[in-house]
Amino acid sequence: MNFDRRKATIGDMSPSFATLVIRLVILQCVFMENPDDLAAGIETTPQFKRFSQRNDVFSRAFWDDTVRSAASQAFFASYRMEAIPRRGDGFTQKDFALRNASWLISDIMTDRFAADGRREGFQAPISNDTPVAGEKVHFETPSAASANVKKAAVFFGADLCGVTDLDPRWLYEDRVDVRDMSTAPLGLPEGLTHVVVLGHEMDPELVRSYPSALGGAATGREYSHEAAIVMQLAAYIAIWAIRPWPP
Repeated sequence: MNFDRRKATIGDMSPSFATLVIRLVILQCVFMENPDDLAAGIETTPQFKRFSQRNDVFSRAFWDDTVRSAASQAFFASYRMEAIPRRGDGFTQKDFALRNASWLISDIMTDRFAADGRREGFQAPISNDTPVAGEKVHFETPSAASANVKKAAVFFGADLCGVTDLDPRWLYEDRVDVRDMSTAPLGLPEGLTHVVVLGHEMDPELVRSYPSALGGAATGREYSHEAAIVMQLAAYIAIWAIRPWPP
């Protein structure tokens, strides 16, 4: 069948081909099920499915031989005490010390339940440490509650804060059990309806120094800040008597 794609219409196609096109259009509409997708520039196709965290590049570096290498393992080890300083700005022992110290709080958070397979904050939700209060705080409108959350987030140190509906399409299909890099359930409870999104600005001068150790210091400092801020904000919401799971 020959036709000019730029000018062809359903009437120019064979019945079977036209039926296929119509079905694909219907499927496309079904998979763009969120009315906000178009405004956000999001377009999903019938092939869309949620992503398994085991397949992200950081996880694959521990089990996939096409990604795992001596260089990747040395990179991760260097964030402990196995860095190899060398001459040159950004690569001295002092620079590596600043980078690794910047990651300290983040590392404490991620390592505290690693023996149970949960590398919290990276490959598992952060555990909720604050009991939910018995008496709920009431706000006149959802906007008032949202504004209160944003004000608290900025107070704790976030540079940006937004509140939006939870879209389960953008959750991982499953998480990683870091003991053997197998898949495990996400562990999120039913009934979640909203998410709080935070932004943290990294030092632009240090970021421009990548791949030096100082570039990693910019990242580590904000990951450590973020670990504290999300837990503080979750605790603040919990004292409203609303379950902030996970932080």
